[in-house]
Amino acid sequence: MSSKKTTVERISITRCPVPTASSVAFDRGFLQKELAKAGILASVLQDEKDAAMHGAHFDHSLPFLVREGGNIPALWARSTGRDTRLVALVWVDEYQTILALPDANISGPADLRGRRIGIPRHRYLEIDFRAAQALRGFHSALWLAGLTLDDVEPVDLEAPSAGRRDSWDTEIDALRRREVDAIFVKGATGLQAARTLDVREVADLGFHPDPLVRVNNGVPRAVTVDAELIEHSGVVERVLTALLRAADWAADHRGDLTRVIAAETGASPEFVETAYRNGSLRPALHENLLAALDAQRKFLFEHGFLAGDFNVREWVHAGPLAAAEKNYYEGVSNHD
Repeated sequence: MSSKKTTVERISITRCPVPTASSVAFDRGFLQKELAKAGILASVLQDEKDAAMHGAHFDHSLPFLVREGGNIPALWARSTGRDTRLVALVWVDEYQTILALPDANISGPADLRGRRIGIPRHRYLEIDFRAAQALRGFHSALWLAGLTLDDVEPVDLEAPSAGRRDSWDTEIDALRRREVDAIFVKGATGLQAARTLDVREVADLGFHPDPLVRVNNGVPRAVTVDAELIEHSGVVERVLTALLRAADWAADHRGDLTRVIAAETGASPEFVETAYRNGSLRPALHENLLAALDAQRKFLFEHGFLAGDFNVREWVHAGPLAAAEKNYYEGVSNHD
């Protein structure tokens, strides 16, 4: 019914500072061109002058919003009752590890027993995804040694509201001051910190053979949309078509992809190449992706990060991706 009352003239796109098809699609103009065919303007949420709008990246409160990024805010927003739809998932393995000082006598996950683990607290955020992802990282590392979070001592590290939210300064400073014995880091910026500091990597989580060990905020990433967009025929399909095109382009242009990701993350290209060396930016909805996301939902709910529980598979709206894949790949084939 709402499609008869409103017209989509502009949609907002938001993405996390990590490898995403959205960032490539904007960089190459794929999103703008695809949506322009329907007379729709594509704008970047982070470019909005009204800073109050930026919070929609976490709570999905902006009408006609498309979000690609970490799964924790997406799951949290849905748990609060926000009317969104999960239209795709993306699996890009990323560097994830636990760091300790060289003289801490922590050489592996088993040595974390009884130790103090640093949990950054960004209490000014509605959903403290940094605390959640740190706990998830430690949970995975401890599981490898047959331990649980009950076997360690979490230490809250109060993070300031100023500065980049993906900075590891709060955790690193606490480690250096020996207020904690171990911290969790991830991504290109985490790898850059690990390689440039005198620290020891305690566990390889991001490239572990068991995919469930790799699950965290960034694995898998979620593509979610304001539910009202679904009612406007073809709009979400166009967005996903642009993301598919961007993913294929990225696979054939690794050097340019590194440039885009380095600009997004603020990390040096050499760390980008190592931190995100596996995976594809292609959106999908395979069962293994949904199972991984469901495992994340369960963890977050059990540890109090979700407002309520819900069924991940009932959140999925698969139609737009199926249509986008059909039309996009038929178009590619026709051009061959």
